[in-house]
Amino acid sequence: MPRVTAIPKYEAVRTTIDGHRVYATPLGLKPSVTTILRDDSKFASWRKYKGEKAADEILQRASARGTWTHDGAEQFLTTGEHPPFHFSYQPFYNSLRPFLEQIETPLLLEGAVWNSDNYAGACDCIAYMPGDGDQPTLIDFKTANKPVTGSKLYGYELQVAAYIKAANFVYARQGICIKKGLIVVALPNKPFQIHEMGRTDINQLYCHFLEKLEDWHEKNPLPDNYHQPMSRGVA
Repeated sequence: MPRVTAIPKYEAVRTTIDGHRVYATPLGLKPSVTTILRDDSKFASWRKYKGEKAADEILQRASARGTWTHDGAEQFLTTGEHPPFHFSYQPFYNSLRPFLEQIETPLLLEGAVWNSDNYAGACDCIAYMPGDGDQPTLIDFKTANKPVTGSKLYGYELQVAAYIKAANFVYARQGICIKKGLIVVALPNKPFQIHEMGRTDINQLYCHFLEKLEDWHEKNPLPDNYHQPMSRGVA
């Protein structure tokens, strides 16, 4: 099969129900991947140590730098232009830049995906990398102050496995069959960290994700009909 040259982009339409991010999809309301994997309890001792106000400020700064870096990556991959200099966030983008310049052909940036297994989300990038042949790669961009390992990396792996299975579901008619995922972590004033996931990894991790998904749905039944406004975007 020849390379797929283009796929449609679906805009995310989402809301929050009882504190959970939910997407409106052609299959109905579906919880987001990050909502399914979120575990606020692991932050409890850290929040107690830092204090609620300081902890909120740290998380807000991390979210802001991540958003800026993602936006910068999307700008470059769309237009070929790097974002304007930002004093605080530039070290993260500078770390990511060499990787961005390796990408051959982006197929999708910040697009909504969903799966009949009853979840949805927005993936960062589907693109062809050098050596991909006719099989594109799903790429997830992260920012961190130090290399990501352990349970945090495992959580990212579960995210990517879920996004890959959702993308393969949504774009099956276009001939998309993603068998590789990349987690690329931007580190300030350091080379980017990259973690590759192959087909076997993806399948095993997806089984783990489905267990968490089943638990989530048992505890959080969603309404069949929801008439409140849904916001548009891909965050």
